[in-house]
Amino acid sequence: MKTHIDRLLIFDIRGTMAHFRKFYTNSSSLSYSFPPRTTIAGLIAGMLGIERDKYYEKFSCEKCKIGVSVRVPIRKIMQTVNYIRTKSLGEINLSAGPTQIPLEIVLPLEDNEQLNYRIYFYHVTELFDELRKILETKKFVYPPYLGMSEFIAEIRFIDSIEDEEIELLSNPSEPVEIVTPINAKQIQEGGVIFEHSSGKILQYIKERMPIEFTLGRRIKKVGGFIYEKNNNIAKLKIKDNYYRIKYQDPEGGKITENIVFMES
Repeated sequence: MKTHIDRLLIFDIRGTMAHFRKFYTNSSSLSYSFPPRTTIAGLIAGMLGIERDKYYEKFSCEKCKIGVSVRVPIRKIMQTVNYIRTKSLGEINLSAGPTQIPLEIVLPLEDNEQLNYRIYFYHVTELFDELRKILETKKFVYPPYLGMSEFIAEIRFIDSIEDEEIELLSNPSEPVEIVTPINAKQIQEGGVIFEHSSGKILQYIKERMPIEFTLGRRIKKVGGFIYEKNNNIAKLKIKDNYYRIKYQDPEGGKITENIVFMES
């Protein structure tokens, strides 16, 4: 797939709460702070009406670029939920009773806000235009949700931009402010800066996340992503290219941001 992209869809996923299960957890269901690439691909596939386990090739790293930014500060809580104990087929009739599982839930830091994740999406095929139409009309085949079907989400179309609003840049000698989580392999050694241009202290979290599935829902690629938890803007020296994009936010006006995609 070519390095430079000539178009980009931007939309928000909003909701009251979320759970993006970490793939390496077992008895306790821990959650990522933001949706992995595989979760976002599944969400988009559902909105388009593509069946579960039938979309992995369509959303491969060679055909599709996905980025995400966290738009509001978040917090996490642990809640115990009752599941049906089914260690054998004979227990499907509820004869074994419930089993309690700790579940980590992602919430907005402020009670009067919603979770808000901004998605940046590119695809080489006509699937790009199909998604744009669905985002504009909000006629989704399957309802979107934030990781679990109980956490229904609202989709808000932001903008669709093209060539002149998408700039491919490279500046390895200077720190760059990036609004998206970034694969740690893209960061130079010693390239993590801990002070924002505003003077605020930056705090970073590293999340090990799946990037792509193969048929049979087997993990094909995993990456370690760096995420800034306070301001949601990281300041880094980047080895490779990044994108500077300009778009119109219906609520925030004209916005210029530096982003990277999760496939890099």
